[in-house]
Amino acid sequence: MKLLRSSITLGLALLISACASADTATHPLVEAWHAGKAIVITTSPNPDNTDETYGDFAHYLNNFAASAGDHWAFFALDPQASPPKLPIEFGFTLTHYSVVFIKQNEAQGYVYPGPILEPQVYDFVQRQFEGREIPDYLYQFSPDEVQVDFEEENGLLRVDTKT
Repeated sequence: MKLLRSSITLGLALLISACASADTATHPLVEAWHAGKAIVITTSPNPDNTDETYGDFAHYLNNFAASAGDHWAFFALDPQASPPKLPIEFGFTLTHYSVVFIKQNEAQGYVYPGPILEPQVYDFVQRQFEGREIPDYLYQFSPDEVQVDFEEENGLLRVDTKT
């Protein structure tokens, strides 16, 4: 009887684990990661539509998104949401309007802590992720580098400061 109960308990645990993995494995963020797309995650994208900073930030982000092409995927993250809506964890605090850039098989990702108000930041990251030449003047617009790891067993992306 104990063996049967243990087998049932183990079976349920495996079923729950498989269901939890399936939820994150089919998430559009994970699908974009596995497809090799460059991923852009913005935080708190709509806190106040009348804010001039938000207007400028949204303008540059929307222009970039419209011209980036099909090899890019865009996501919004509410850092205060519980549970988080995206299968991603950060080893640092994100501020309003932060932008995170990640891509599978890249040496690093990038984070821009705060609103991007210079389109050259997008140009730098796009050139970097697409393997194109980067003119010297664009290096001054390089966001902070971060490490990105994907945990296959739980379908979670982990982003942390570069050590």
